[in-house]
Amino acid sequence: MQLQDTVAVIVGGGRGLGRAIALGFAEQGATVVVAARSTDEIAETVWLIEEHGKQAFAIATDVRDSQQVAALVQETLRVAGEPQVLVNSAGIGRRAPLLETSEAMWDELHSTLLRGTFLVTRAFLPHFIEQKRGNIINIGAPVEKLAMPGFSAYSAAKHGVHGLSAAWAKEFRRYSINVNVVHPGGFANTRLMREAAPEVNKGLIEPDAVVEAAIYLASQPPRGLTGEIIDTSLWQVPVAS
Repeated sequence: MQLQDTVAVIVGGGRGLGRAIALGFAEQGATVVVAARSTDEIAETVWLIEEHGKQAFAIATDVRDSQQVAALVQETLRVAGEPQVLVNSAGIGRRAPLLETSEAMWDELHSTLLRGTFLVTRAFLPHFIEQKRGNIINIGAPVEKLAMPGFSAYSAAKHGVHGLSAAWAKEFRRYSINVNVVHPGGFANTRLMREAAPEVNKGLIEPDAVVEAAIYLASQPPRGLTGEIIDTSLWQVPVAS
């Protein structure tokens, strides 16, 4: 199993891509910490993992709140130990034309997708630095396909996630920490996307399409693959030489 003896924190693991990754990591032997705002959803993810005889913990967290993020780190250390993998998958779906986009809507999107990624990564980073290893996986988006009416706020936030990841990959390299982005290459069959774009009802990509690539990124060695944006609709597992 590729992730045996690994502790992985999945932020946004209550549903969608985050849940699929959490289940995939557990199947590969990882101890999984599942964090999100919805206690019911993260409890269900943990139940699904435990049904297969694997270990997981649910920690309710609002990634927009730095105090709750700090508590997530401490509770992770208490129940699971030092993490080696972090997945930033927290997301919300909001779509509106610019003239109907309120400041509150803009702020909610950016505080969840962008500020949340910043706060969570900053909070866990000292523990990765201490171990001189770590794999950070940020969930991106096929941003070119988001250039459609109503998605300007969401698209801007996801562009921001890609930008953070590229800069962090270079910044964290000296600590032997890898930072990569993964996305399904199209609209995923998740509640978020079904609510935001109900007219897109054909060709939706199942959440587990990102799992294989996420496992590959989570199992990278120190100073391994970093700074990549992986579109899983175009990606295949590299064959070992």
